[in-house]
Amino acid sequence: MSRSLARRIYSDAFAKWPKQDLRPDYQLQDVLRRAVEERYASAKPSEPEELLKARALQFLVQNKFRDRYKLKGPMLEPKSQPTYFEDLVREIEEAPRRTWLERLGKRLSGIIRLQ
Repeated sequence: MSRSLARRIYSDAFAKWPKQDLRPDYQLQDVLRRAVEERYASAKPSEPEELLKARALQFLVQNKFRDRYKLKGPMLEPKSQPTYFEDLVREIEEAPRRTWLERLGKRLSGIIRLQ
């Protein structure tokens, strides 16, 4: 019973795991799914241990740790460049939709800095 429960929790967590647009052919949930399948195929894993691992993965998907341990102020705002992490997130979101010419322009602008 617990083995099927752990597998159900794993499959539910892998289905709800967010897709990464930056590398669509290499997803974290696919790597984790293969590791779980190999564990079950190679040897009979410890049932309580597998259930704990599956629940931990489920908690990560549900953001339970983020909700439980909230930050008490601004985090990751370097004084030298306060918008660094906002810019980084924006770049990661824009990167998959760029054309070949836009990628080339970004690369050249990174090499040549006018200041």
